[in-house]
Amino acid sequence: MNGNLLSADRVIKALPAEARKVLQVTVYDTVGSTNDVLREQKGQVALHGAAVIADQQTAGRGRRGRRWCSPAGANLYCSIGWRFAGSPEMLTGLSLAVGAMVAEQITTHFGADLQLKWPNDLYYNEQKLGGILVEVLGDVADMQSVVIGIGLNVNMPEEQGASIERPWTDLRSVVGAEVDRHALAGAVLAGVADGLPRFADKGFAHWQPAWHRRDYLSGRSVVIDGSPPIAGIACGVDDCGALLVESTTGQLAIAGGEATLLEIGTAS
Repeated sequence: MNGNLLSADRVIKALPAEARKVLQVTVYDTVGSTNDVLREQKGQVALHGAAVIADQQTAGRGRRGRRWCSPAGANLYCSIGWRFAGSPEMLTGLSLAVGAMVAEQITTHFGADLQLKWPNDLYYNEQKLGGILVEVLGDVADMQSVVIGIGLNVNMPEEQGASIERPWTDLRSVVGAEVDRHALAGAVLAGVADGLPRFADKGFAHWQPAWHRRDYLSGRSVVIDGSPPIAGIACGVDDCGALLVESTTGQLAIAGGEATLLEIGTAS
């Protein structure tokens, strides 16, 4: 795999012309975390549209600081910096919207029909394929800087994935062939660069129908962590991206947390 390192020139070539006007792509052999590379540009105008890709991460992370398995030359690890005009509340549902953007691009370009697990995971056939990590850097009241991290298992070596505790898969297994990571990076970055301005205008509500079509949890028994935890039937997400759960006390809208399936099986 290490002989197939990513090239910034080839990623840029894979971008449509409009995305090339918006994104400034940098590719590294190895970083701690692509999100951390962009976090150092907090508050800088240069953050907007900056896209960082790495062949390997030594300190890749997912939600709640979990380690993200990031072997060299195998997968896609990238982050995009963006600045939004508005209050922090306008970022509600951003990670869900980005998940929908990424899933739509993978379906369009690779024919893989992925599902979305609230709040930020991409799944296929009951196995995790990727995740989104949005970090809000904070800014002045009317301007919000964010870093959007995207991690996708692409051509994961079996031995490298052995350390992953949860069931996982990669895009190669889904499509049945080695995946061109330059083409994938170009498609993903272009989809997000195209989608973020629409998110700024319309919020998550614009992506709610697309998210609903791919909802991994819908109709299934779940428990949401918390004190106390909440159990019930997942009923989709509202137009702010909150998970709707039908519990014994009625329907609840849950804005944050982590959902775990109580049973694996076909959604009702």
